[in-house]
Amino acid sequence: MKKTSLILTTGIICTTLLAACSNNNQMKDKAMNENKTSMTSKDKMSDSKKMSGKETEMAKDKMTTSKMTKGEKAPDFTLKATDGKTYRLSDLKGKKVYLKFWASWCSICLSTLPDTNKLAKKAGDDLVVLSVVSPNHNGEKSEEDFKKWFSGLDYKDLPVALDNEGKLLKDYGVRSYPTSVFIDRDGVLVDKHVGFMNAKDIDKKLASIK
Repeated sequence: MKKTSLILTTGIICTTLLAACSNNNQMKDKAMNENKTSMTSKDKMSDSKKMSGKETEMAKDKMTTSKMTKGEKAPDFTLKATDGKTYRLSDLKGKKVYLKFWASWCSICLSTLPDTNKLAKKAGDDLVVLSVVSPNHNGEKSEEDFKKWFSGLDYKDLPVALDNEGKLLKDYGVRSYPTSVFIDRDGVLVDKHVGFMNAKDIDKKLASIK
């Protein structure tokens, strides 16, 4: 009887301990799950804040970027080029102006530079060809690094104006590269083309400007 009682007592104690361990493990699992849920929520909130920040920046950019339309007066500018010259749109009145916005990392831009260089070389007294690069903006190199890089290329006839403040990007509503801008002799915007444009179409557009 004593042995039976002892066995029963031992069994009860073991059962109790097992139940306690089981409850303890369940509590730990519950706590871990709650902690994971909390961390996931925090991560989602963090990601949401990051996305919100990017959306805010994009919204600000949209607000500060001009939406130019044909027939409007083109925004004036004063930019220094890699050749040391200073270019002012107001000084170019009476001439057609072709602006090419580009970047050193843009493969399409680089593939069309030879044509732009040829156009600049053959430009007469009634046409000014000017390319525009914005150092430190939209992934572009610094001014010093860009000048060093560009000096190694063989485009001696192509002026590159440096839009260091990125102001021209906003004034002319440039959002992607390349972007071609055509201005008539009175300083009025004739057309703006986003993306690739071959030499033939550029010549045709310039010829249409009276």
